[in-house]
Amino acid sequence: MILKTVEEYSKEMTRSEFDKFTALEELCPNNFGLKDIDQACVSQCEECWDKALVGITFKVAVPALPDSTIPILKELGALEVQVKSIKEKSDKLKENLLKAMETHGVKKWDNEVMTISYTAPTTRISFDSANLKEERPDVFNQYIKTSNVKSSIRIKLKGDK
Repeated sequence: MILKTVEEYSKEMTRSEFDKFTALEELCPNNFGLKDIDQACVSQCEECWDKALVGITFKVAVPALPDSTIPILKELGALEVQVKSIKEKSDKLKENLLKAMETHGVKKWDNEVMTISYTAPTTRISFDSANLKEERPDVFNQYIKTSNVKSSIRIKLKGDK
């Protein structure tokens, strides 16, 4: 078997996966040319590997959700696809309505269900905090504040940008 370097394996595997791999293949740090191991160790041992792998960072394991969340994920996925489709249809209808209101000079329309108001294009003045932070961090730091933000999740459909 041709072995990769430990650094290559560390990018592909978690430490736990690497430990299982080396145990299954009965590999010792010597097989990778690693130093700082117990030369008297003739078989694989955790202590040898712990010494040999100092400073090597392995891929971080991504925690898995419990199987009980699979129905939730499936239903949520289906709803997200519907939401995206509805949003696209809504945006298209709003675009068409905007053009119609501009063409016919309608500023406001309402009925018992909704009110639609036309807002003409304008300019907006905004504050460039990123530029201030870069050019005058002393001033920026005088005016920053810390706020608590509640936990949340973000859902992104595959193929979205």
